[in-house]
Parts: sequence; C-alpha cells; structure tokens
Amino acid sequence: MRVLCVTPHVFAGGAEKGALNLAHHLNTNGCQVRIATLSVDVRTLPPHLAKLPYALPETPVASPRMEGVSAVVTSMLRELRALVGVLKTCVDEFDLLNVYNFPAYWASSFVKNGSPVIWTCSEVLGPYGQTKDLYDRSPLFRAALTGASVVDQFMVDKGVDAIVTCSELNRRLIKARYGRDALVIPTGVDYAFFSTEVPDARARFELGEGPLLLQVGALIQRKRQIASIRALKRLQRGLGGVKLVIVGEGPWKPILEEEVRKLQLEADVIFMGKVSEEELRGLYHACDVNLFPGRDQTWGLVPFEALAAGTPSIVAEDCGAAAIIEREGIGFVVNPSVEDLVAAVTGILRHPAEVADVVRRGQGYVEKNLNWERYASEVYGVFRDACEQQKGGSR
Repeated sequence: MRVLCVTPHVFAGGAEKGALNLAHHLNTNGCQVRIATLSVDVRTLPPHLAKLPYALPETPVASPRMEGVSAVVTSMLRELRALVGVLKTCVDEFDLLNVYNFPAYWASSFVKNGSPVIWTCSEVLGPYGQTKDLYDRSPLFRAALTGASVVDQFMVDKGVDAIVTCSELNRRLIKARYGRDALVIPTGVDYAFFSTEVPDARARFELGEGPLLLQVGALIQRKRQIASIRALKRLQRGLGGVKLVIVGEGPWKPILEEEVRKLQLEADVIFMGKVSEEELRGLYHACDVNLFPGRDQTWGLVPFEALAAGTPSIVAEDCGAAAIIEREGIGFVVNPSVEDLVAAVTGILRHPAEVADVVRRGQGYVEKNLNWERYASEVYGVFRDACEQQKGGSR
C-alpha cells in the first residue's frame, strides 16, 4: 500500500509524533509511506523519524503568524495554497491519503484523485493554540471563524472518507460538529525508549535534590502553565525547595516570566525551551510529578510518556487522556484549579508507596496497550478497509 501522510508542519508535537511513528512502522512493514509537509524541524526528533521520506515545497513555508486577524487569515491561506502545490506534485503516486491538522484535510479536497482520504483528527476546527488569545479579544476573528466553520463542514463532507481520532472526548466533538462517526485509536508511546533509566538526570540538568515538578507543552494559554506556577508558590509554603521545570516554546513565555517575577520565583522556575527526545526522557526521569493541567486537550501523550519513565502525572479532568487514566487508576485526575493542583502534588509527595503502585500499574498499561506497533496495525486496518471499499465501488 502506498500512503501519503499530509500534515502542515513536522516537529516534536503530539499529533506530529503520531504521524511520524505511523509512517515509520508502516514503512518497516512493507508499505510505502511519504509525508507531505511544509517544513521539517528535525533538531529534536529521533534519528529514525528525521530520516523518513518527505515531500516538501521548493522553499519551506514557516509556521503561521498569529498576531492579528489579517496575519492569521493570510498565513492560513498561504499554508493551504502551498500544501495544495505539494500534493499536486505527488498525489497520483499513492493509493490513499492520510490527512492531519488543518489545513491538511482542506488541501486534500482540492487535489483528490479518487483515492480514499482518511482524516486523523486531533481537534475539530476551533480557537486552539495561539488563536485562542485572538479569539477571546477579537469579535472580527470570532466572526471569521464562524464563517470558516461552514466551509469546514463542506470540506469534511466532500473530501473525507473516514475519520480516526485519539480519544472518546474528541469522538464526541467530531459527532457534534460534523455528524460523522470516528474510530478511536489512541496514539502510542515508545515504551522501551522512555523507560530506559537515566541515573544521572538530575545532575545533568543541575536541578538539585528537592521535589521537582515538570510541565511539557507549548507555552500557550490553554496549557495553563500559569496555574502550575501559582501552585508552586503555594507549595513552597509547606514543601521547601520544590521547583518547577517548564519545557516548550510559545507566545505566552513573556506572560509566564512576568508571573514568575511577580511571585518572586525566579530561582525556582526553570524554562528549558525546546528539548530533544533524549533530554525529555531525562527530565521525565528527573522529576517527581508531571503536571498536565491544560484545558481543551482532546488527548495528551505527555502523561503516558511520563508513566513509561516511572513518573506519576496529574491531569485535568476534561482532557482526553483523563478517561483512560481514571478508568485504569494510573494517575491523578483533578479539576485543574491552583488549589486542586496543590492538594494533588502534596498527596503524591507524602504517599510514595501508594504512588509507586499507581506508577507500576500505569507502566504495565502503557507497555501493553499504548505502543506504536498496535497503533500502526489498527490504523493500517482502517486504510486497508477504505481501499477495499473503494475498489468495490462504495464510499
């Protein structure tokens, strides 16, 4: 089977890891998979993912600017046009298109060659990421997004044959938005990699000996690093020496740095910026608690990577990963208020034996149920069925 995966940009994000690991495992098992994208940042990717075959424009297209309505619309149209251009150069070589984040599934509608299109949907179209701030302050942008949603419905109806998603939460959102059913296939974790011990992790990062909290994700409003910073201030009253490591980049960094200065936490909050997978593994092993308090998260790969490394996670109750974590008893699900974060961290640090049982159970679950081989096999089954239906003349 020849598969063209289409995603706007390649970097070490959750959805992007899903696409890249799927491509790697399918290629390993005899498929021919290429990734059509506008830019590739291989600096933090594992070597086997950085070496995948990519289809790129002659001049890479930068990630969109989100400073204002005009900049967002212009950037998105530029991305759409560039993706369409890339697809036109190679789409006829493939039996199936596997499209990812907006505007990838729009682009496929303009160049569809009769091959099935499977949408791996991480999020329905909405004000996520950097656009959330703009949505909150701009009536014009809210109106523009309302109009775009109408077009979005048409694009999905016209161009998508089947939908795969990562969580029951997002399956419900897809059904409510598009009236379409989606198959839930949670993405995987490289358990062997993240579970490998990193005995000198704390010394390597010069993180000291006190309790250590970690939060990984883009520095944007919905990831709610600001709640973690405020929780840290309260935790220091009862837990001397506790620190917070924040991994990621994004437009909220100045806001977060200002909050750190206001709370006089300059010595206790460490902004690590972008890190490699090896460094991320080391940080998972170095920390005592992983924080995942973000809202509007349809899944969440980070808590399961942390579990593989032997570290418990506190996750927001309304994120997609929470359903599995709560059902299996493999983490701590809370209303991600500052008060509840403080209570959860305190409980974890004061009851190490009980937490160790949770982590052991979680590691077993991740190793057995959330591996990339299982993910690739299940997604391949969707691809195979779609191709067989197309050959049989049905959609």
